[in-house]
Amino acid sequence: MITKESKNILIADDSEFFRIKLSDILSEAGHKTTFVNNGRGVIEGLKKGSEECDLLMLDLQMPDVDGFAVLEWIKENGLTGKFPVLAVTGVYETVDVLERLKRLGTAGLMTKAFSPEQVVHRVNLLLFPEKIQRGEPRLPVSMPVDYTLGDASHTGYLLNLSSGGLFLHAKQELKPDTVLRFKFALPGYDRIIVVNGMVKWCTGLTGEENLFGGAGIAFLDLSSENKEALRQFVKRELNKLKIEE
Repeated sequence: MITKESKNILIADDSEFFRIKLSDILSEAGHKTTFVNNGRGVIEGLKKGSEECDLLMLDLQMPDVDGFAVLEWIKENGLTGKFPVLAVTGVYETVDVLERLKRLGTAGLMTKAFSPEQVVHRVNLLLFPEKIQRGEPRLPVSMPVDYTLGDASHTGYLLNLSSGGLFLHAKQELKPDTVLRFKFALPGYDRIIVVNGMVKWCTGLTGEENLFGGAGIAFLDLSSENKEALRQFVKRELNKLKIEE
């Protein structure tokens, strides 16, 4: 989940807690972040150099100049579509608000009840759509997993999951082509999934060094029944996330 294609992300939120939280998550995922605490700061920053902004994460509820006023300014100044805007809100928005956001050109809406995995998933969908859309759909998760490396057993976490593989957050540094055996459970599925997987790529960092340290795993021998269960689980959970898109 750590990208080598670092992008410039501007974060606008009047809450210092959320500014720092988002900045920490995205920095650990490999991006460069700057942040402002109000809409005026966004407008001034874009006036100085909108071409340096790859993504704007915009809180809707800010004092003085709120997120909607920023979106109006972006539209009036011909910047709509120059960079994606991901609106962020601390409340559940009505259908009218969602329609207004679409008219103003936002690329999506995310609530502040987010996990780090969901943040990176949503950001990567906007920054790297061609890569995300390849292969099986991936679901951002935070689920425990038992795995065996050689003769030793360990517990780690799944940070994303598809019917073709997973991303393992592990304390060990894993090398490409290493084969591991996994055991994990899916909510609503009455069987434990047991499958061998091979390390296809790794971040070069362990889970103790980075929030997203670990490795991408491709399944080697997933049964057809378990594969279908995974596919349905991922589809169902992604549909829930689309409520905020």
